[in-house]
Amino acid sequence: MGIRNHKGTIRIVSIILIVGFALSMLITGIISLKNNVLDAKKHGDKTQAIVTVNKEKITRDEFNLEVESLKENLRASLQQKQQQLAQMGADSSNLKEIPEEILKEYTLQLLINKDLLLSSAKDLNVKISGSEVDKKMQEYYAQAGGKNNFLMAIRSRGYSFDKFKETIKEQELIQKIQDKIASISKVDESELKKAYERYKYASFGGRPYEEVKPRLEQALNNEKGTMMLSSYIFKAREKAKIDIKDPEIKKLYDQINSVVAEKDGYKYTKASLNEQLLSDYTSTPDGYSEEKVQKLRESFKQNLDKFIAIAAKAKAAGIKADKEFVGIDELSDYSKKYYDYLVDSYKPSEQALLDRFNSRRDKYNQKNTISGYVVGQDYKASSKDFESAKKQAEEIMKTVNKENFAAKAEQFSKDPGSAKNGGSLGESTDLSKLVPEFAQAVNNAKVGEIVGPVKSEYGYHIIYVQGKNAQNPNVAKVSHILITPTISEETKKAVAKQVQDLKAELLANKVTWDKIEKQDKYKYDTKEQFSDLTKDQPIPGIGKANPELSNKLFAAKTNEILDYGSNEGYFLLTKTSEIPFKEAKFEDVKERIRVELGIEYANKEMGLKDDNTQAGA
Repeated sequence: MGIRNHKGTIRIVSIILIVGFALSMLITGIISLKNNVLDAKKHGDKTQAIVTVNKEKITRDEFNLEVESLKENLRASLQQKQQQLAQMGADSSNLKEIPEEILKEYTLQLLINKDLLLSSAKDLNVKISGSEVDKKMQEYYAQAGGKNNFLMAIRSRGYSFDKFKETIKEQELIQKIQDKIASISKVDESELKKAYERYKYASFGGRPYEEVKPRLEQALNNEKGTMMLSSYIFKAREKAKIDIKDPEIKKLYDQINSVVAEKDGYKYTKASLNEQLLSDYTSTPDGYSEEKVQKLRESFKQNLDKFIAIAAKAKAAGIKADKEFVGIDELSDYSKKYYDYLVDSYKPSEQALLDRFNSRRDKYNQKNTISGYVVGQDYKASSKDFESAKKQAEEIMKTVNKENFAAKAEQFSKDPGSAKNGGSLGESTDLSKLVPEFAQAVNNAKVGEIVGPVKSEYGYHIIYVQGKNAQNPNVAKVSHILITPTISEETKKAVAKQVQDLKAELLANKVTWDKIEKQDKYKYDTKEQFSDLTKDQPIPGIGKANPELSNKLFAAKTNEILDYGSNEGYFLLTKTSEIPFKEAKFEDVKERIRVELGIEYANKEMGLKDDNTQAGA
């Protein structure tokens, strides 16, 4: 779009994805709620408690605010789906919102789980000091550009300093509680080494243990910690004193705890169903439907049957689940351990091993690979470049009107997503998803006005406000012409000099590649360390495959520094080590083949497709 305000996300993948719904998805909601800086708990009327959880109160205002916040976020998600489908020419009329009753159930469960954690602080001996809160507040000041800016920002939204600070204290306390619970059962060195040997080639490309250990340890601890937190909340809820006086809330609470699937003392409740429903709603192009709810119910029943059957086999093999886990988490632990047992204990015949080797010789050969670093800086428009774009936008602004706006957008706009549509961003654009300068200009303008040029990180916008939503100030019908700055040769030369100066420091041993890659003070757009790179693979940080550059890098001497300038930026590359090609011998790869066949066997026994089991993170 050229005006979307994108935020990166990091996805942590578990060592084994056994069966769907293995973990209680309520944890996701707890963490999400905890991260909501402007927690409604500190904003509402504290006198009207609708739920009390171990003396922690949930007020009606708090509950209503969280429901409305969730509703607004999901509505924005739906609008984004509709826009994407419209751009593809697909029908979006059948996309439905999730019923409010489900949103209320979901919100109530999050608030209760949150208070279960807060009320556990004393038992876990977890405290938060004033200095820790002050340190966090200093971070917010820095992000806002100073304390005065920060105070203006929160006051403009109706929040006092004391309320905000109390919220931060609560947020940090919850984080400490989660960390404390997760630390109860950390993986040890023997577990790490066993996991490494099991997935050394399937996930780590045969890289050395010490190299992959940090990533492997993080993945295993994340998986175990999430299950620990889920089980802790489950047990805390069993012992908690939960007092609900409001009849409507009591009805919601009963619905949350209604059983969706139950067998042998294990069960899934409506709370788990709601979590899965909202997760699918926000991560897939689908909307809400009763048919989807029914399919999820059936999936829960089928997976519970599968979990219990696997647990029985695990017990028969002498496997024990960790004592800290309860409910579905216990079954999940049995599943993972049984999967590992199947892989480790599988003993194919010598002939089966040899047949696999002969059928895939090329796979087991040691490829010619290199390791190294890439550091570089993207070309970015300078202030002079922006000034030239501003002048062009001002000239267009002199001649543009309602009648010729679409034609001007098709002629001049550099936004590929909207230019071909006459600059239109859709019938109902969600302004909260756009850069703030653009959204503010629309909010300040009247319907029918053409305003601009408005500067953003992308360039200058000429905006035609065609309509506004009376019910939602964040929704409007708008079109725009985007004039992006052209990066001048002068700007490119300045970037090249900056990177070449770094090269001089490397050659003079004033800095090392490792320090550049790891330390924040070296602010380059690209800072990559790579390993196991083959000639036919794209070089990390550079982009698509570049045979000519790859050949130069492979032919270079170890630790030689190469310069590379592209249309996107200027880069330095070096090769730190190289592994030559080596033809595999059967005896050298027998154990690797055994593990490979063991994974295939385990997948079959557990009812998984081969590509559904991912080792590593």
